[in-house]
Amino acid sequence: MHPELFEDIARPFAEGPRILQIVDNLAVGGAQEVVRTLAEHLTAAGCAVWVCALGDGPLRAGIEAAGIPVALLPGRRSSVVHPRAFAAEMLQLRRSLAQLVDRHRIDVIQTHLLRSLDFLVLSLKSGRELKVYWTFHNANFDLRRDHLPRHGRLLGPKRQAHHLLYALGAHRADGLIAVAPEVKPAILSTMRGVPAGKIVVIPNGVDTRRYRHRGEREKTRAALGLAVDERAVAVVATFKEQKGHRFLIEAAATLAATATTLVDFPRTRYLLIGDGELRADLEQRIAAAGLADRFQLLGLRPDVPDLLAAADLFVLPSLWEGLPMALVEAMAAGLPVVATEVSGTRAVMVDGETGLLVPPGDVPALARAITALLCDPARAAAMGAAGRRRVETYFSARKQAADHLTLFTSTNPPTLRAAVSP
Repeated sequence: MHPELFEDIARPFAEGPRILQIVDNLAVGGAQEVVRTLAEHLTAAGCAVWVCALGDGPLRAGIEAAGIPVALLPGRRSSVVHPRAFAAEMLQLRRSLAQLVDRHRIDVIQTHLLRSLDFLVLSLKSGRELKVYWTFHNANFDLRRDHLPRHGRLLGPKRQAHHLLYALGAHRADGLIAVAPEVKPAILSTMRGVPAGKIVVIPNGVDTRRYRHRGEREKTRAALGLAVDERAVAVVATFKEQKGHRFLIEAAATLAATATTLVDFPRTRYLLIGDGELRADLEQRIAAAGLADRFQLLGLRPDVPDLLAAADLFVLPSLWEGLPMALVEAMAAGLPVVATEVSGTRAVMVDGETGLLVPPGDVPALARAITALLCDPARAAAMGAAGRRRVETYFSARKQAADHLTLFTSTNPPTLRAAVSP
């Protein structure tokens, strides 16, 4: 128990509901960025907002700097295979959450990335006038083998248990929020029995003000060692299998081999922004392809808007997505994009208008799309401008916060439709 985390914190007068956002951790990631941005804009809309996390991380400083209190609780340490320790840990966590809810008179809880802890949060409704909303950030949110590194044999039973619990729990939850139109059918097909009427689609949004200015472009490029005539291809994604970095490396090798036959093909540098479990693997692939001088692995960076401003093209070679925040951010920065045609990306971008879509895992198609935009700056610039307009219309943080507030305050909330054109 950490009582210092629950001290009363003076909050400005707010007329809206008192909202608690709970996220697994405050590491750099798309869902965590959603929590930060949503908390800021709900506060600006007149709500009192708190953020609770089960693990600390670099995003905490930015959230607190915006005047939003953060409570840190110890995350899970015990597995269900050790039932006594697991039960004691869950009871302690529930007591801590209940204390936080009661101390600050919370009206609404919204969860992000909690999985089994979604049900622990749901139990807080007992005896309280409290609304609970679960948020689904990914179309492929089922339990995977890597979620159970030490107990893989339990994968099948745990999947079945999760499906059943979600189907049952969804009846008691006040709503399930899908961050992209394609996440809703994924919920319905994976968690059979979940009422379709409980699922509301609210696309993620970004604070477009952070990506409006490109004045530091040359300074950032110089710091990265980019030559004036060199094109920069940026990727912002965690180094994990889902994000498909290896296909970009293979495409880059293809481009390097054919660049000598294309008179107008520019010298290109690839900026990989992020970190993760596959870092060593990616470094080995880059070295094996002879591309060590073409790739820069920049790690986790707080200056992503500046790095995007320094780039000429954004690539997201994912195998699956929910609604990829990095893609929305790149479009907000005015970059043309090349992305794989998977769930989420189809909702964010328009093929041939804001960028180019390619099949996932198709290295030749990825290489062709990158070539097409690097060799046609005028077309790339037009796509970047179209992408910026699309984000301002459909994926702004202000609109996202307004849709959430409508949902949280409606007595009989209507099904909000994502205002995203086909």
